Amino acid sequence: MGKFFGTLVFVFFLVTAEAQSISLHDVRKDFNKGVKDESLCKKYLHSLKANAKTPLEKGYEAAFHMFMAKHTNNPIKKMSYFKDGKKLLESQIKTEPHNTELRFIRLCIQYYIPDFLGYKNNIEEDKEFLVANLYKLQDEKTKDIIYNYLKGAKMYNSEELSLLAR
Repeated sequence: MGKFFGTLVFVFFLVTAEAQSISLHDVRKDFNKGVKDESLCKKYLHSLKANAKTPLEKGYEAAFHMFMAKHTNNPIKKMSYFKDGKKLLESQIKTEPHNTELRFIRLCIQYYIPDFLGYKNNIEEDKEFLVANLYKLQDEKTKDIIYNYLKGAKMYNSEELSLLAR
């Protein structure tokens, strides 16, 4: 019995350590891969569900929740993943409406999701917000990740990109 309990505790700590070892930098770096890579999406969603505390972490949790809609064939689950993620993301933006990174997450999702989902109403607002605020981010790595993503996504014209790059 003691050996079994010891093994159980060890496995629990391994799982907990793995879930807590995902850094926000890694989540940012792999953000655009979650739509295409189901195992990566599940990994981040599991970790963020277990550990997200800040509005930003919960914003990424919401995004990976919505990404899961791409990885299921069940239409009811697809809609559930999307609606739950949308609700979580919007609540985080309501908590921190001036958070540049949360607005980036919403822009990326709204820009690429199908029109029939009706979640496209903040694209221009978020694009403008990012042009006006991305340069204010203190973390240069995060700023670079966001800028390079937006540049590659071709959401902005060359003039807007030069403003984003400042």
